[in-house]
Amino acid sequence: MNVRKLAIVLGLLILIVSFIFGVTLFMGMEPPEEENQPPQLTVAYPSEEASLSGLVEISASVLDEENLTADIYIDGELITSANKYNWDTTEYPDGRHTLRFYVEDSAVQSDTEAFEVLVDNIEDSTYTSDTFKVMVYNVKESGENSNWIAVVKQENPDILLLVETGYFDDDANEDLNSYTSEFNEYFVNEAPYESYTAYVDSFPTTGEAILSRFPIISFTQIDYVPLDDGSNYYVTHDFIDTVVDINGVDVHVFGGHLKASGGDINQNRRELESEGIINYMDNLGPVPILYLSDQNSYSPDDTGDLAPESNMLLGYGPMTMMLYPENATYGEHSSEVHTFIDVFRTLNPDDPGYSFGHQSDDTANRIDYIIVNQYFEDMLMNSTVSDVPPADPASDHYAVTALLNWTGVSVPEVTMEDDSNQDTFFESTSLLHNAHQDQVIILAYDTSHQVMNTEIIRRFAFVK
Repeated sequence: MNVRKLAIVLGLLILIVSFIFGVTLFMGMEPPEEENQPPQLTVAYPSEEASLSGLVEISASVLDEENLTADIYIDGELITSANKYNWDTTEYPDGRHTLRFYVEDSAVQSDTEAFEVLVDNIEDSTYTSDTFKVMVYNVKESGENSNWIAVVKQENPDILLLVETGYFDDDANEDLNSYTSEFNEYFVNEAPYESYTAYVDSFPTTGEAILSRFPIISFTQIDYVPLDDGSNYYVTHDFIDTVVDINGVDVHVFGGHLKASGGDINQNRRELESEGIINYMDNLGPVPILYLSDQNSYSPDDTGDLAPESNMLLGYGPMTMMLYPENATYGEHSSEVHTFIDVFRTLNPDDPGYSFGHQSDDTANRIDYIIVNQYFEDMLMNSTVSDVPPADPASDHYAVTALLNWTGVSVPEVTMEDDSNQDTFFESTSLLHNAHQDQVIILAYDTSHQVMNTEIIRRFAFVK
C-alpha cells in the first residue's frame, strides 16, 4: 500500500515538474515572426484616361511593413523613385502616354499599376495634306532590333502600319506610346501621330499597330472573318480596321498579317483568311480602302524576272483573289464591291521589289503589299521598298511605301434605267461621300439595270 502511494506521489511530482519545465521553455522562446506581406500600391492621382495639361502632381502611396516608395515610369522610362512627382506635361508631345508604378519589398514581393493618360496642351487642329505617304513595315517580333525606328524616321510616313507588334500593348500600351512619343519629338515640324495597337496574348510575332497624322475616328480589331459559305473563320493574326479622316473623307485603313510558312495547310489558311477579309470589306460597302499587309504569299503578277527566289512555296491564292476576279480558281472569292490595286507593282512593273529574305542567302520574295481600292486609282504617285541602311539588321522584312496625291473620292459610275432611280442612287452616294450621315441606303442593280431584289440589300451606318 505504501509503495502504491509512493508511486502516485512520484507521478504527480513528474507531471508538475514537466509542466513547470514546459512553461519555462515556452516563456523563453521568441514569438514567431509574422509573415512578410506583399506591398499594396495605390495611385491617388491622376486616374486612368485623365486629360492632363501643364504641371501635374503625380501621387501614389504604398502600404507595407517596410518604408517603401514607388518607381514611377512614363512611357517606359524611369522618372523617379518617390511617391510624389511634379510632371511637366508640356515637355511631352500631345497624345496618349503610359504611367506605370512599381514597388518591390526586400522579399522580392511586388505590386504594379499601369494605365494611359492623355496629354493635351496644344489647341487641336485637323491635319490635312494634298500628298501623303503610307507605309507598311513588319518590324519582326515586337521590333526586337531597334534599327526599325531609324527606318521609320528616314521614311517619315503620314500613315504607318506596323506588323508583328506583339508586346506593344503590354503595361497599358507602354511600348506603343513610347515609340509614338519618340517619333512625335523627332518630327517636331510635323503633325503628331495618333496610335492604336491590337491586343495580343504573349506572342511577339502577331499583332498590328497604326500611327496616323490624320485623325483616327475608330479602331476595330478583327479576330474572325465571314466566309462565302456563311461560316466564320478565326484568323491566325487578327486584322485591324482603322477609320481615318483623310481630308474630310473617312477611309478604312486595314492592317493584316496572313499565316506564315509553306505547305498546303498554311496556304489554305491564308486563302481562307483572304476570302474572309474581302467579305468583311464588301460588307462595308463602297468605302475607300487602304489595305497594308504582310500577305506571306506571292502576286500572280510576279513571274519571269519578277518571280520570287525561294524554296518555300507560299502560293498565289490571296493576291490572285484580290486582283483577278475573272481567275478560274480564285475569282469566285473576289470582291463584288471593290476593285483592288497592287500599288507597288502598278507603279514599278519591272522592279522585283523584294521585301523579305535579305537576311537569308537563298531567299528573295515580295510578300508585303500596299493595296488600294478603286477610289485611289488616280492618286498613285510612287512606291518604294525601303532597303537602305540600317534596313538590313532592322528586320527580316523591308518596309514598303506609297506616295498618294489626294484628288478626292470619286462617285461610282452606275447606269440606271430611269431618271428617278438615278437621282436616288447619286443622292445616296453623295451622303456616303460626306460620311457624316446616320445611315445610307444603296440599291444594287444587275447588268440589265434591274433592281436585283425588292429589298434593300445593303445598309451602312457611319459614326463620326
